[in-house]
Amino acid sequence: MTDEVLRITKTCNLPGLIIVGDIDESTYSYLMDSLAALPPAGDVHVDLGGVEFCDLAGLRAIVCLTGCAGDGIQARRVVLHAVPPRLKKILDILGWDVMPGLAFDGEATPPPGGAAALRPAEMTPPGGRDAFQGVDLGEQVVVPAGEGVSGPRTCRGCW
Repeated sequence: MTDEVLRITKTCNLPGLIIVGDIDESTYSYLMDSLAALPPAGDVHVDLGGVEFCDLAGLRAIVCLTGCAGDGIQARRVVLHAVPPRLKKILDILGWDVMPGLAFDGEATPPPGGAAALRPAEMTPPGGRDAFQGVDLGEQVVVPAGEGVSGPRTCRGCW
């Protein structure tokens, strides 16, 4: 990822995304477009193992995939895989770690194929951790260094 700020890869046989790089104001619109392209119902898996930086807007957009508006009614379950300790700590501090519909890979049934590494080497986060063994990879959104769109969008229907 030498000349890339962010890479988002859609998984083919498992509804989800593998995110590598920085999520901030300049890459937020790419994240939102990728999240919006996910199926509107059913479990969604998001691998955050390669995320170097994620601002609150990006983190909130990801947890808002549950569709939970704070009323305890959820539209779907979002399973977060390989959450870096710094992001897990932020989720804990904000109380988002207990948001209805949000699960972490240790608390959920692993995706088909298990929980060991099997993705292209350039997408493997440090330590080689990967929750998407045997999952076919699909389209990629790549944001080259120096590109990005400013101006975050609003996440609706979430607390």
